Amino acid sequence: MTEPTALFQQGVEGSPIFTKVHTRRGFEYIYEQIRNAIAEGQLKPGDRLPSERDMAQIFGIARQSVREALRALEASGLVESRLGVAGGVFIRDGDPRVVSRAMTDLASLGALSPSSLLEARIILTSDIIRIACERATDDDFQKLDEDITFTEQQAKTEAGVERTAQIMEFYHILASATHNEVLVILTDSLSQIVHLRLNRAGPKPNKDIGKVRRRVLNHLRARDAEKAISEITRHLKRLEKVLLQAEKAKALELDTSS
Repeated sequence: MTEPTALFQQGVEGSPIFTKVHTRRGFEYIYEQIRNAIAEGQLKPGDRLPSERDMAQIFGIARQSVREALRALEASGLVESRLGVAGGVFIRDGDPRVVSRAMTDLASLGALSPSSLLEARIILTSDIIRIACERATDDDFQKLDEDITFTEQQAKTEAGVERTAQIMEFYHILASATHNEVLVILTDSLSQIVHLRLNRAGPKPNKDIGKVRRRVLNHLRARDAEKAISEITRHLKRLEKVLLQAEKAKALELDTSS
């Protein structure tokens, strides 16, 4: 682990890692320098940054700007604050949730259209199914089976935040059956957007969701990717249609009440 004092030392080519700030929006400059240092491998997970006062001296800027930069870095999932005698601000290991938060924020701001999101889900899920048919183990199938059983039980209850979150778990387990962590991260990111939309629009629960997923699982166990893809694609398209109708009804309700 690199000691904070190492940041004062000269870099490999004789230049310091950081340079003084020459901009009015100093915290952005600090943010970019630390971010670039991480990207270039000069800072690694576990490295502790200098104190706020030391960093203010390094960058030649007020401590308030340093604090703003550190808050931005923490919100981005690049650093974490630890309390105690051995505490401080540390470069953290990668946090996959950062991708989900970024995607969800873009969707909330209207930067991602429902049609594009649906298309992405269908393409991604189709490829995941093809890979899962090749790589999934008996343990993966068992996890899917147990999740479907739980979903069938939950389908008897009213819709709610916990229930919609559990519904998204199916796609996480399915992606995990590819044994590719990147596909899991991408799947979780898209699922989180659907989770948010379900909770906002509040459509009536689909009582047949367990049956649909049971058929998908049967096709997976038979290693028949195309039938599984066909089944899940029909389901995703139906879900999107229901969601759009519920969102329009919700918007109309809000307009009427305002």
